[in-house]
Amino acid sequence: MSQQTTGTDDTTRGHVLVHDPTLRDGHHAVRHQLTTAQLRGYAEAADAAGVPVVEVGHGNGLGASSLQAGRARLSDDEMLSVVREALSNSRMGVFMLPGWGTMRDLRRAMAHGADVVRIGTHCTEADLAERHLGLLREAGVEAHGVLLMSHMASPAQLADQCARLVGYGAQGVGILDSAGHYLPADVSARIAAMRAAVDVPVMFHGHNNLGMAVANSVAAAEAGADILDACARGFGAGAGNTQLEVLVPVLERMGWRTGIDVYRLLDAADIAERELMPKPPTIDSVGVVSGLAGVFSGFKNRVLDVSGRQGVDPRDVFFELGRRQAVAGQEDLIVDVAFALKEEPAGAGRGTGRERRPQVYEELKGILVDDLQMRAEDVVPTAGREQVGLDSLAAVELATLLGDRYGVEIHDYELLEADTVADIADLVAERRAAAPGATAAAPAPGAS
Repeated sequence: MSQQTTGTDDTTRGHVLVHDPTLRDGHHAVRHQLTTAQLRGYAEAADAAGVPVVEVGHGNGLGASSLQAGRARLSDDEMLSVVREALSNSRMGVFMLPGWGTMRDLRRAMAHGADVVRIGTHCTEADLAERHLGLLREAGVEAHGVLLMSHMASPAQLADQCARLVGYGAQGVGILDSAGHYLPADVSARIAAMRAAVDVPVMFHGHNNLGMAVANSVAAAEAGADILDACARGFGAGAGNTQLEVLVPVLERMGWRTGIDVYRLLDAADIAERELMPKPPTIDSVGVVSGLAGVFSGFKNRVLDVSGRQGVDPRDVFFELGRRQAVAGQEDLIVDVAFALKEEPAGAGRGTGRERRPQVYEELKGILVDDLQMRAEDVVPTAGREQVGLDSLAAVELATLLGDRYGVEIHDYELLEADTVADIADLVAERRAAAPGATAAAPAPGAS
């Protein structure tokens, strides 16, 4: 059956390249236990549908199978071999995080015929990819540099990091909404800044914790993204990824060309639901909290396991991980947080500075943007005072506003001693918690 769409917009917007990490990111949802038959079956179906790139591997990428990140049923060699054999037309993609994977892992992936290799780093640490991108370019393999936990950086920071990746040899750059934290306006600002900074393809990878993955992906395309990631039935970490068989028809209806056969893509999605997953991802309560707190979606199973053993609320764990700005690769921090929460004195939970911090950050951001007229896209947890424009005069005004709003005394010099916006939010939360008559506060959204 040829490709079918209905209600197609007559406006032609150009071509969008779709990458399918179902067999890589989906591994998070099943604790990295996919079999050779499952890999082969879905890869063949995606290939038949004309999906341009099929990505495969452990959820955390090459070399990541471990006690810390989860032992995979199959080795990297086994996974790459079976998918390479199953793909007649689609290119095979792999992903690697320096620190999990090594140069040796890259060479083995290339030996198995990997066509597209993505090197991922934390959003402000592009320099960690320099050697790996250099090796890939020398070998003639298409190399991309991608930034994880990108909500922790401003559009300007991401644009700068992407320019560095291109300088290191990346032939494509992109961002991952690793926590499913973005709204469309967040995506538009970041992709537009990246698009203006580089002359290579720009990519967006969404997660669905807040139900915005398809909308965010469309916003990315409208802002200039050339490559979009999506998984069959949204199969992926946490609340799942952008849903492939929904995104492609939406793009086609809006006038973008993908070159994917929609009927066969729907067949592939049916196969994925039937053969790969116990059930399709859902936006459950823990997934929502992970998105609000801005915590890596791949932490979900580990947080649930550790929280259950320690008898603490997993929502508290997620918000505390968000406050500590935990990133992929810091899975051991989950245990530390759970132990710390368990040891808190009775009555020290709801209403303390710990619980209030996510709410205080959002309120602080509102003051900085609405009252002090700072740019919303610059106000991110990791932003320094100079980046958001908090000079000595602004600090005096902010101290006054905080005193009027919360009834706490914070001096301007204390604000100027804080390194980041997150540090200021911590200071406000601690003063509020210590104030006489402090009352309980309901859980609130985390940092954006």
